[in-house]
Amino acid sequence: MIKKQKTISLLLLVVLISLPLFFLSACGPTGNGDVAEEGDSQENGETFELKFATVVNSPHAWVDTANYFAEEVEKRTNGKVKTVVYPGGQLGDDETSADELRMGTVDLMIGGTSNITSFVPELQIFNLTYLFDNLEHQRHSIRFGGPLEKKYKEIFDEKGIGLKLLNLTVGGTRHFFNNKKPVVDPEDIKGIKMRTSGSPLSTKVWDSLGVISTSLSWNEIYSAMQTGLVDSFESTIGGYDSAKYYEVAPYLSLTEHVWMMTHITMSEKTYNNLPQEYVDIICEVADEAAAYGEKLTFDAEDDLLKKLETENGVKINECNKEKFVEATAHLQDELVKDFNGEELLRMIRDKE
Repeated sequence: MIKKQKTISLLLLVVLISLPLFFLSACGPTGNGDVAEEGDSQENGETFELKFATVVNSPHAWVDTANYFAEEVEKRTNGKVKTVVYPGGQLGDDETSADELRMGTVDLMIGGTSNITSFVPELQIFNLTYLFDNLEHQRHSIRFGGPLEKKYKEIFDEKGIGLKLLNLTVGGTRHFFNNKKPVVDPEDIKGIKMRTSGSPLSTKVWDSLGVISTSLSWNEIYSAMQTGLVDSFESTIGGYDSAKYYEVAPYLSLTEHVWMMTHITMSEKTYNNLPQEYVDIICEVADEAAAYGEKLTFDAEDDLLKKLETENGVKINECNKEKFVEATAHLQDELVKDFNGEELLRMIRDKE
């Protein structure tokens, strides 16, 4: 009987010693993507710091979007969730940031979908030129909670790559920029050296028009233009302006070939382990921030064009857009087969 009591006492002692260690490891403070167990509440005094990455510098709608997110999340969590925004590629290019999200050392990122297609090839569909009839068609297709957004969230989850898609939104209109001449027709870009993103589909589209493509990260464009490695690239007006690429590429041709897709993505580790009440707030604010950033993008475009022309000496010209549409239309059905994107293309065309 005495031996049994001693054994029980020892077991109780082991359990009591282990409990504090368990709670310390489960609910430890964060600063690098480590998060508390689901179910913790705002009442326990726990605070969290999230890292939010983007490759662009201010002024740019992505930076404003991230700052809006940071302010609102902190406010709605009573200061328990703070977000530090790292603009200008401080945490690496988009692919590097996505890798950091997968490891949990970065918590959030905002950027263009074309730069994370190595992780989610199905996002390549948004690099197809003239995919949408107009801006309203695109907004309808990627609306929050719509079938296409739900489909992409399922794709992210099914891949098990450690990335949690929060939303997709419009990131601006993409045009053609170069340091050689105005571009009016597709024939004008044949033989020109062009920077393309990491998307294989995007490269195929531009190669079909006769360019000599080189895949480079966004932050390498300036030096590549200076050294003559490339003569051209495509971008939104906001990205072109914020990076001061007008200094090396003074010709802006309004091709309007893509309404760019922006994504806000979160580390799955952070998403799964933060208290649920914080996750709910983050998802709500992410949608608000994305809508806010889209409005900023399009509100600013007309003013930016005037500024670039009058203050920065940019030579802006209209294009024969119908010819560009004709030259690339056949590629849509052909290229979606590369990533089994036929259903996605159908959803977009059917305006679901």
